[in-house]
Amino acid sequence: MQFLFPTIAAQFDFMGGALGVVAAVVVSFAVITLVASYYRFQNIVQMAENTQPEDMGAQPEDILRVQLARYLAGCARRGTSFSLALIRTSNPEVPVRMDAPIVGSIRHAARRGDITCVYDDQTAVLLAESEPEDAMAILTRITAYVAADCPELELAGLRSGIASYPGHGLAGKDLIDAALEGLRMSSAEAPIVMPEIEDADEELEEPAVEEVEEPAESGGEGEEDDKKDSKGWKERRKNLMLDELTGVLKPSAISAYMQRMMSELRRKKQPAALFCMGVNNMDHVARIHGAEAADDVMAGVSRLLQQYLRADDLIGRHEKYAFLVLAQCSMAEAEIIGKRISTLVQQGEFVSGRKKLKTTITLGVATYPEHGRNLHHLYTAGQKVLDHSRINDIRAYAVYDPEIHDRMPPKPMKNIKSVQA
Repeated sequence: MQFLFPTIAAQFDFMGGALGVVAAVVVSFAVITLVASYYRFQNIVQMAENTQPEDMGAQPEDILRVQLARYLAGCARRGTSFSLALIRTSNPEVPVRMDAPIVGSIRHAARRGDITCVYDDQTAVLLAESEPEDAMAILTRITAYVAADCPELELAGLRSGIASYPGHGLAGKDLIDAALEGLRMSSAEAPIVMPEIEDADEELEEPAVEEVEEPAESGGEGEEDDKKDSKGWKERRKNLMLDELTGVLKPSAISAYMQRMMSELRRKKQPAALFCMGVNNMDHVARIHGAEAADDVMAGVSRLLQQYLRADDLIGRHEKYAFLVLAQCSMAEAEIIGKRISTLVQQGEFVSGRKKLKTTITLGVATYPEHGRNLHHLYTAGQKVLDHSRINDIRAYAVYDPEIHDRMPPKPMKNIKSVQA
């Protein structure tokens, strides 16, 4: 026995073996804890969809925070927009609880994937996947259904405030604050309010359009005056829509017109392509030749686009030195269009005073239905291509490829100014 013990001791490292066992136990405990935490979180989320927060030992704002974080993460992963609506009743005898009729009616009127929870004892929350311009119509339909489904409620007694992701912010607190602001702005005349989405990144300052009333000439015929008034109204409307320098849609008008065209193409089941177009070297041109020369180049590129694109293609100025083009075409046709435009700009000469300047463009393209089902999807994808090309100094045409371009962070939708429908 005395001879065997040293032999056995030599074969086993007791200290190393003990540390390995401890490490295995620690890792196993950590894995078990993570799995248990995940299932507890899923259980809390599932319970929150049907249980009053107080019955779970939680506050309504905590449950809202959990639901909002889960919904926000899902929409950010899919690259989709969603709206957060606060629906408040003015009737104190109608409590807002998870088991109350008003919450049940909201849930029944909403889609299956939408989330309903409680904000306070008079306010319900609805998280619904929707574009900014669709949110008002969706909530109008839901509140009308709720008022008809709950006899104790009147439509005139419901007030709602809406916030849109990512237009009103990327964080849950920003969205809640925007929805509360909309709720404060609501009234009997406007029971549903979405605060205006400010385009924080827009670099162009748009001058206010002053309407000048011209005195009518004495003795003029009424018909001629009507024609003058009509012509003046059309001119003012044109000034509101079009960028003064380039003659294409202003940044503030892009969303409304492109959303309308996109909806029409989807209704007719026709393909579409969004071209995110950056004009290269413009900071260099402005620094060397002056800001006026840079403006002349932008105006020249715009004239070229208007000359060689089809009349029904929508062109808009985006950012300071960029354009957006929405065209009805397939992916194969978009490639032909993109290469043709790139070649034309590269071969062109843009006159500024006595100088003839040259430039190039970088194009990022996303198409419907391949890369998204709405303008937000196409813009996010196309802008990723443009940003990737700019960072890597690629001055060419490229189509969105998720494996390559999804490494770029998405650019918020508020870079395209959104307007209420």
